[in-house]
Amino acid sequence: MADQDEDSVKLALLAHDLRTPLAAMRLTAELIGTGPLNATQTEQLSILIRSIDALTQMTGDLVAEAGPGKVTEGAPCRVDGIVREVTDLFQVAANAKGLSLDVSVETAAQDLWTSRTASLRRVVTTLLDNAVKYTSEGGIKVALTAQRVEDGKDSAQVMVRLSVTDSGPGIDPEEGARLFRPFVRGRHGRETGAGSGLGLWGTELMMQDMQGRLYLERPEEGGSRFIVEFPAGTDGEHLPVEANVLPGPTETKGLAPMHALVVDDNETNCRLLSALLESFGITTDVARSGEQAIDLVRQRGYDAALLDLHMPDMSGVETAERLRALRGETELPLIAVTAALEAVGDHQLRDAGFQDMLTKPLSPAALYDAMDLARRLKQPGL
Repeated sequence: MADQDEDSVKLALLAHDLRTPLAAMRLTAELIGTGPLNATQTEQLSILIRSIDALTQMTGDLVAEAGPGKVTEGAPCRVDGIVREVTDLFQVAANAKGLSLDVSVETAAQDLWTSRTASLRRVVTTLLDNAVKYTSEGGIKVALTAQRVEDGKDSAQVMVRLSVTDSGPGIDPEEGARLFRPFVRGRHGRETGAGSGLGLWGTELMMQDMQGRLYLERPEEGGSRFIVEFPAGTDGEHLPVEANVLPGPTETKGLAPMHALVVDDNETNCRLLSALLESFGITTDVARSGEQAIDLVRQRGYDAALLDLHMPDMSGVETAERLRALRGETELPLIAVTAALEAVGDHQLRDAGFQDMLTKPLSPAALYDAMDLARRLKQPGL
């Protein structure tokens, strides 16, 4: 048990460390989106951003998990929205192999909701990843349908049926009977590339947890068809809808002339954050440590300081406490920037002297709002 706990900690730390490059990737993509792009480039950038967001959510699940198999589901979402979103992520890979990738959604399945957002996203990702990986020609069809099933009471349950059909080599019945066991791969999979044999096993476990099921069919025309069925809700009117909107050129008005201090031991993070601030017309200085930040604040004035919380030698919280001893909050507003806000409580940040908090990957709109708040703290009449 001790070894399992140690492995869980190592996995969580790895997931946490992955957030930094993922945040840098997303911020770079958003900066690219502020420039002129044609329609094809805009769509490709949208796919890139959604892919980064999916990876970020997965790493967040690993950091937050309290035990094996626990998933942080996030806000309820429309089932067809998740299916279309994940399918879009595989469009480039399918096109690169010359494969068609089509999605059809039955009218009855267009307004169904699930609270198992993260689980469903992982299920669809596994099925599409296998389909694209093991199909060499032809194409893949994703179909979403739904039907009402009487539950013996006054109401009926809605069951969603999601199928992923490929034109690959197919799976013989003997292999199909063993395919949902851990570490088992089909013959074609073993011959064509590396893999763990855990994807379908994990998918079946998630389906069981969702009170659904996973099974395999062999279409008459050949290939394979993997099908998942699970219950969904119909009254999603009150549930929040989170749209995946690609940020275009920055539409915010320019802030009054400001000069900010960026404090982070990661050079890439410093460059990206400085570039984003400059897009708002804000000039910056960079400090690569808490001690360097303190020296700079002693020498000159800043309209705000943005501090990464996790730095060696002197953390962001410790740096903030030292800076607050030098400058009051109206002299130097402090903004915390972190990939793991759950590791530091709001009260601790407030006590250290921070006025605002930002999480990675950074949202340009949230960063703009934070800088606008800093401006108003320093110049309350504006």
